[in-house]
Amino acid sequence: MESPVYILAEWNEPHSAALKWALEKNKIPVAIAPDFSGLASRFTAQVDNAGVSFRMTTALHEENRARSVWFRRPAEPQPSHCLDADKQFVQRQWTYFQKNLFHLNDSIIPALWANRPGAAIAAESKLLQLQIAHALDMNIPELVVTNHAADVRRIIKKYGKVIFKTFHPHSWQSASNGNIYDIGVALLDADSELPEESIAVCPGIFQRYIEKAFDIRVTVIGQHMFAVRILKQSGDAYLDWRQHVLGKEAVMAAVQLPSEWEAKIRALMNRLGIVIGCVDLVVDGDGNMFFLEINQAGQFLFVEEKLPDVPLLRAMTAMLASGRHDYSLTDSLDVRFPDYKSSDAYERVMESYADSPLIVSLEE
Repeated sequence: MESPVYILAEWNEPHSAALKWALEKNKIPVAIAPDFSGLASRFTAQVDNAGVSFRMTTALHEENRARSVWFRRPAEPQPSHCLDADKQFVQRQWTYFQKNLFHLNDSIIPALWANRPGAAIAAESKLLQLQIAHALDMNIPELVVTNHAADVRRIIKKYGKVIFKTFHPHSWQSASNGNIYDIGVALLDADSELPEESIAVCPGIFQRYIEKAFDIRVTVIGQHMFAVRILKQSGDAYLDWRQHVLGKEAVMAAVQLPSEWEAKIRALMNRLGIVIGCVDLVVDGDGNMFFLEINQAGQFLFVEEKLPDVPLLRAMTAMLASGRHDYSLTDSLDVRFPDYKSSDAYERVMESYADSPLIVSLEE
């Protein structure tokens, strides 16, 4: 059997399911979330004078070979073949074993990892991203990450307006009225209430407000880079485009980044040790470009949903199929996101969310 592609995520994680469909269209074996805690698979790590070796037997194959591994959003193992009284212990055993294997990544499964687990986890650090971006001479809006109200007041006094952001999006459903709420981006100024105790309870990101002309989303998939501009039909920029990008008011268009920014983004990816990532940039009215952040596990198929000619699904499929970051688009058939949305596979994914009252919003 041909070497498979492994996607480490829940089976119905939207991007993972789309890639599974696309890879299967290319006749490539693929498995989402190999069962690290069931009875169908066997895993052995052996340590001896020769070093560390690894063997696994799964439904797909009996060797530790793979074309590529997408470290998308692996879930913690959920053992089901044990007594309830033993479940916590067994789960912890599997969880730590899984983490051990992930840290060895391509030394036990020699393949393209997108991204290597250690690098992926480190790349989630916004402060690390900004430290590297600063070293690469990227423009960065001044910010503070703090739970100290005095420092928030200080940056507001300096710039007049400040954007509040969370590290991670959060949504919840009210037990009293059933409404769904989420914490998004907020604009703060000198008139904003800044309760000392409330801010002290939970740190946040407070960033200088940029009077934007538009946003730019850059999706980097191996050696290919896809940049799109995002703004409203009115010509105004969004305070936060993430909740509105698929609406009728949002306008998106492919753009070409300046060569120096392409080079800086590639250098950032190299320093972080990652091969895929979604970069958020903003451009002000004077044409100055600023780096905000990079999300190594960011959403990207919404771009193709809005702009079907931007071949993001094909690019990701080609990279995973070839097992190379310097792939060609011709390494995959012309698979497109609109075709996936018309498939039975997409319907199954949507059905799996039908009874869920809370759908996590588009993350950074």
